[in-house]
Order: sequence, then structure tokens, then C-alpha cells
Amino acid sequence: MAVGLDKPLLGNGSKGEVGSTVTATVINLLKNMVGAGLLNVCVAFQYASVMGGLLIMLFSAFVCTGGFLLIGYCCSKTGARTFRELWRSAMGAKTEKTVDVVLFFHTLFSCVGYVTMIGDFCIKSASGLMPDSIFARRRESSILVISLFAIFPLCLYKNLDPLKYTSVVGLAITAVSCAYIFYDVIANAEEYGAVETLQSHFWYVQLDMFKTLALFNGSFSAHYNAPTYYAELKEKTFFNYMKVSFYAFGIATLLFTAFGLAGFARFGDEVLGNVLKSYSPDDPMIQLSWGCMMVSTVFNFPHAFQRMRSSFNALLNKGPEDNFIFTTILLLSASVYMGVAFKDIAVIKMIKGATLGVSIMFIFPALFFIHLNEPIRFKRKCSGDINDPMSQVRRRRRAKWLSVLCVIMMITGFVQGALALMVHYNII
Repeated sequence: MAVGLDKPLLGNGSKGEVGSTVTATVINLLKNMVGAGLLNVCVAFQYASVMGGLLIMLFSAFVCTGGFLLIGYCCSKTGARTFRELWRSAMGAKTEKTVDVVLFFHTLFSCVGYVTMIGDFCIKSASGLMPDSIFARRRESSILVISLFAIFPLCLYKNLDPLKYTSVVGLAITAVSCAYIFYDVIANAEEYGAVETLQSHFWYVQLDMFKTLALFNGSFSAHYNAPTYYAELKEKTFFNYMKVSFYAFGIATLLFTAFGLAGFARFGDEVLGNVLKSYSPDDPMIQLSWGCMMVSTVFNFPHAFQRMRSSFNALLNKGPEDNFIFTTILLLSASVYMGVAFKDIAVIKMIKGATLGVSIMFIFPALFFIHLNEPIRFKRKCSGDINDPMSQVRRRRRAKWLSVLCVIMMITGFVQGALALMVHYNII
């Protein structure tokens, strides 16, 4: 097993050790969920209408929060501090490779999405700054040059500490870009017909609504790191973890909804998967946003790539740095090839949400709880007097209902993912 692939942030997980407060953990979780992916939620309202998008957003937030809470509950009972440890406690060590498979494809799709966005931002920026250059006409040229001279050298870092502040800068850049979109649509609402757009698209039903659900699920995807957030807490109690979950998912829901509606109101049926691509290159602020977002994405790429490389080596039973150069070239080439092939970041995010998203957020947490729903397998006793017959009855009743909900979560997760893919590929 590769060392350091699934490493927790802090020490041994005991209550009271040095760690993060609830507020700090909420901020870290929001940084994981809310980033450049915020730019993809606008098109989801085109798929499902305004009211349909709002209802699907609420449903997605509810079930995603439920899955996140299930993972934290299992961690509080087993003492697991990483997803791998939780899988081992619930499913056994023999199937542990599943974690490496899921993590590899999860990070692969993230890297492909980054490459796609780099191509988007570069070609749009060049179309305004260098309209006659090859970079304004062929996105693959931009991707290849940036990958060779910027991304590849960064991927050769074995220690990413020098890049630890870039995610904060990236969030700041995203925040400024999103704030400009809010300002633009509010200041020019009458010119754009923003209110009329929302009214004319207020309600309709079409199969594309399942793509909306997959997109929203992908936006809330932070479940693989849920055990790490539990281990990060200074006081590791499920109550504190609940507060982190409700605050973070609540804030993220408001941000996704407000920004999604604002972007859709601005562009209506012309909105693209990356809302910044919908703008004209004549706007200097948008040109600046494209350039800054491209730089931010380049610096965020190595974080996902390092984990993809480690998980790939783990699948081959090698250390995280074995065959370092060859593996780096191989995986970066695959990411670049797929990033050139996929031209819409919303499609990548939808596929990721419909497959890996439903697995990590719904199916796996439900399986963990069902397999661990035997008091003898929990390292910590449940609340209540274990010698009190009524307490035992209450625990069994609660566990039974939770198991039923877990089965429903698994079924709905599988069905919604399958429907999203079938709709996208015109099977139905």
C-alpha cells in the first residue's frame, strides 16, 4: 500500500489534541466544495428551469449532507481518520483496492476538468488580447504549451508546500470573478432582460433535469475527505462534526443557488457550461478574469495530480514516487488528451457526479453504515445505558430506520446517476 496516499491531516484522533476549531474546519470544507466548480452551476438551471433547479438543489443538498453525516457518524464510532481506514473497518481489507480505484478516477476527472478550463480561459483571453494568434484559434495549442512549460514542471514537485498558498489565491480570484458577474447582472438587469429570463424559464419538466442533479451532486462532492475533516477537529465529537456539516453545506447551497440563478438570468439559453465563456472578449474585466482564472487553475492542478499519481502507483502496489518521471509523463499525457477531447467542463462534472459522485456520496456511506450496524463492531458504545432494555430497543429501532434510509439512498443514487448518463448520451 502506498504510504501517504490517504494521510489524515492531524495526529491520532483523540479528543482534545491540537486541531482545528469548528469555524476553521467549515472554512476548509467550503474551500473544498466552492471553487472554480461554482462556474458550472448556471447551466444547470437551463436544464431544469428556475423552480425545478431550486427543488433539485434542495434535494441534492439534503441527500449530500446526509451522506456526509453518515461518514462522520461511522468515523465517530470506529475511530477511522481516513476513507481507507473507514473502508477497512466496514468492508474489510480484501476489498481495500476499491479506494485506490475510486480515488484514481476521482482525481483523474479533476485533472481533466482543470485542463479543459485552462484551454477555455486561455483561448478566450487570447481572443481579446491576441486575436490573430494561434492561441486564439486552436485551444489545443494553448493547452499543449501551458502543459509543457508550466504544468509539467509543477507536477515534478514531490512536496507541494511551496504551493500551499495558491489555493487561497485561487479562491480570491474566483470570488472576484463571481462578484463581477453578480454586479453585472444586477447593474444591467433591465438591459439583459434578467427578470424576464427567469420568468420565461420559471417552470418546465424535461429529462435534462437528471443532468442538473448530477451537476449539483458534483458541486457538493467533498465526501472522500470527510474522515479527514472529522480528524481535523480539535474536539472530535459527532456533534461538532454535525455543526461543521450543516454550516458548510448550508452556506454552499446559498452560494450555488444565488450564483447559478444570477448567471442564468444574465445569459438565459446562451449560458455555457463555464459561465465565464459566455462573455464577450470585449470586456476588459472579463479578459482579466480569464487570465487570472487560468493561472489559478494551473497552480491548483498539481494538488489533484499528486494524489492521482499516488493512487495510480498504489493500484500497482508501488510506492507513491516509484517510476516518478515515467508515471508523471504518462498520467499528464492522459489528462491533457482527455482535456482536449472534452470541450465542456459541465459535461466532465456531470459524468463525474453521475458515477464517482453517487458512489462516494450515497452508495459507499450507506454500505458503511449497514455493514457496521452491529454494536460489537463499533469501537465506541452508543449513547444510553447498554443494560437498559428500553435503551437497547430504541437503538435497534433507530438503527433499523437508518438502515432502511441507507437502502433508499443507495437505490436513488444508482438510479439518478444512470438516468443522468442515459439522458446525456441520448439513450432515453
